Amino acid sequence: MIWNHRPIIIRIKRHENVHPFIQELHGQKIELKHVVFRDQEVTFETNMAYLSKIRRTRKRYKLKMTVHYADELQVFRAQLWTILGLIIMVIIPLLCAQVVWRIDVEADSPELRQQIEKTFHKTFKLETPMSRKNVPSNALIRQELLEKHRDLAWVHIEKNGGRVVLRPQESPKQTEQKNVQQATHLVATKSGVITHFNIRHGERKISVNETAYDGDVLVSGVIDSGNDKVFVGAEGEVYADYWLECTFKMPTKITMETMQEKNWRILIAGIHEEVDSVQKKELPNWLDPYVSIVEEQKTKKVEVELDESKIDSLLLPLLHEKMIRSLPSKSVIKKENLLQLKWGDGTVEGKVLFLVNENIASPIHALQGE
Repeated sequence: MIWNHRPIIIRIKRHENVHPFIQELHGQKIELKHVVFRDQEVTFETNMAYLSKIRRTRKRYKLKMTVHYADELQVFRAQLWTILGLIIMVIIPLLCAQVVWRIDVEADSPELRQQIEKTFHKTFKLETPMSRKNVPSNALIRQELLEKHRDLAWVHIEKNGGRVVLRPQESPKQTEQKNVQQATHLVATKSGVITHFNIRHGERKISVNETAYDGDVLVSGVIDSGNDKVFVGAEGEVYADYWLECTFKMPTKITMETMQEKNWRILIAGIHEEVDSVQKKELPNWLDPYVSIVEEQKTKKVEVELDESKIDSLLLPLLHEKMIRSLPSKSVIKKENLLQLKWGDGTVEGKVLFLVNENIASPIHALQGE
C-alpha cells in the first residue's frame, strides 16, 4: 500500500557486524539506496515496507539503529492520507460554494432593512441553506424589490461564496406639488402598458395590461347616472411600463464619494468643531450646551476607472441612478439593456434601453357639465 512505501533513512553506529548486516539485507532483497559509510556511522535509504525485516535482522547482529523519515522537509508527501486530505480540502470548499448559507440585507436604517427582508422572504419564500441554483437572478430580485418599494433607486446585490447581500439605495427625496382642485379626467401623457392603479376618485376607462396611448382618458371624473352626468372628480395615479432609449457619454475615470462606517463621537464645546451628524443623543439641559454625542457619517472620495469588467457593478448603476433622478417621483426602472457601447480616448459612450414604470396620468380640467 502507498502508506507503507514512505521513504526512510536508517543510521547505524559503526560496528564490525555492519558489513555482514548490509550483505544479509541484500540477500533478503531489501531495497537499499544511497549507502554511505562514515567514520562513526553508516546510513542508507529504504522505505517503510522493509522496516520490520530490517529490525529483526539488526537484533541478530546487535547493532544500534535510528530511523528518520526522508520526506520530513517536503511540502507534499505521496501518502494516501495526504492525498485524501488534499482532495477533501478541494472538494469541501467547492461543495460549500454551491450552497447559499445566508441572505443578508444591509441598509442605512433598521426600518428599511426590516422592510426589504420582509418583502424578499414573502416574495421568494427561500429557506437557507439552499443550492445556488435556486437563488433567483439579480435582475429578478432587483425588479421585484424596486416594484414593491418605489422609494428605492437601486438594489446592489453581491453573491460571495455562500452569502448573498442585498444593499438597497434610497431615491433622493422629491417634493410633489398637489393640485387642490379635482380634475375632470386623468389622461395619459405617454404610451405604455398599464400595470396598476392607485385611484382615489373617478372611474377607470382602461384595464390593467391594456396599452394606453398619449392623450387617452385613463380615469374619468364624470360618471353617467341615468341621463345625467355626475361630477365626482378624478384623482390618483395610473402606472404603466414603457421603453425609454437614451444615449450617454462619460469619462472612464470618475471620482466617487463612498460612505464610510458610522462612528459615535463626543464633542466638547470650545474644543471640537461641529460636524455633520446623522443623529444626536439627547442629553440633560444642563449638559447639552457643553457636550454633544453625535453619530458621524464620513465620506471618502475614490477615483475609479471604468472598464468592461465594471459594466454590471458600476456603469449600469450610474446610468440607472442618473435616469431615476430625471424621472418623476415613485418611478421605477425595471430593466436596462445596453444597446451599444464604445470605448476610446478616455471616454465611454453608447445607448441604453430602460424599461420604466411610471405614473403616466395627468389631470385635465374642463367644465363640470362636460
